[in-house]
Amino acid sequence: MRNIFLILLIISFAGSTTSAQCIGEDKIKYGGDFGSYDYTFFCPTYSFSYKGETSKKWSILNPIDIRQVEATILPVKNTVEQKIREYAGEAFFSRLVFYTVDIVYADSIAKFKDRMPEAKKAGCKGKYYFYYYFRADPKAAYCVGFAVDEKANIISPFNFPSKKDYKPIDTTITVCKVIEQAKRFGKKIAPIDKIEFEYDSKTKRFYWLVTQEIVVPKAGLNTRNQLVVDAADPTRVAIRKEQVHASF
Repeated sequence: MRNIFLILLIISFAGSTTSAQCIGEDKIKYGGDFGSYDYTFFCPTYSFSYKGETSKKWSILNPIDIRQVEATILPVKNTVEQKIREYAGEAFFSRLVFYTVDIVYADSIAKFKDRMPEAKKAGCKGKYYFYYYFRADPKAAYCVGFAVDEKANIISPFNFPSKKDYKPIDTTITVCKVIEQAKRFGKKIAPIDKIEFEYDSKTKRFYWLVTQEIVVPKAGLNTRNQLVVDAADPTRVAIRKEQVHASF
């Protein structure tokens, strides 16, 4: 029995580290911005998710089980997702993963009196805010958010391409394959500071971005390289310069 346990322990440990062997998970950054700041960020909101807390006493800090409000929120969620499909198409939507939804409860503002940032009823442009991840692979994602009014209208801009502009990403490309590609450039990219999955609104394309670490920063402007890999066509690569300001 002890030997079986030892084998299982080794397998479990190996499985937990495989995904991080090519780079530390702390270096994998999510791209994009949910964008709730101008819509619901300062509002009295409760957050709901499928992995939220089941307690009937709602927390203002942690997500609540969405099933507690499913009669209210699921019709809105379905409407929002249909509008996403109509705009971006099924290929894009198939890689979109629901994360959480915030619901504004203006009549409950007294319960938020000790929250930071301070909750306010004024200036709440949305009733709901939906958070999604556009998944490039199990480790990398691009953040997508939707502000929605009481009539289930999306009132925030889309930070992703339309159906006619979307170039399906190459799903065989993973974080580790991009890192392998970056290593071929040697000291032009090494050591690696971070890798992220991003979107360029000008070219309307998704891309992988590998950023070089500044080993010995100096006060003022520092220059480092970034490897840009087209997510739809990974044979299209480029190295660009980025300037970072450091102060001591």
